[in-house]
Amino acid sequence: MNATLKLGEHYICDLSNCNRKLLMDSEKVYSLFSKAVRESGLTVVDEGFYKFSPHGFTCFLLLAESHASLHAWPEYGYCAIDLFTCSLGKDLLPLIKHLKSALGADNFSLRKFDRDAEIETPVLQAAA
Repeated sequence: MNATLKLGEHYICDLSNCNRKLLMDSEKVYSLFSKAVRESGLTVVDEGFYKFSPHGFTCFLLLAESHASLHAWPEYGYCAIDLFTCSLGKDLLPLIKHLKSALGADNFSLRKFDRDAEIETPVLQAAA
């Protein structure tokens, strides 16, 4: 017999018409992102940052609960943010709203996906 087991929640955020001047300061945005994730109660265990030339950057936070990433295209005023957590039921909307405001996004879309696993459940034999 198979069952579906919810193992995580994945938030995909598109932020458009962000503050371009802010996005050009990749180190500042990385710091802002890192601080906001930490203050949300998620547990950062490692992190990384890569700056593209002439502009744009990616930063990620490896979380005990999974991961958070931000990809920025300053020339377009756009950020893509992924938040994936296995802390089921943790409300990430305050974090997402904070990031939207801090980055000055005029346009915003959010999609949330459950991350499910198909598992086999043992069939219990009736006692003889």
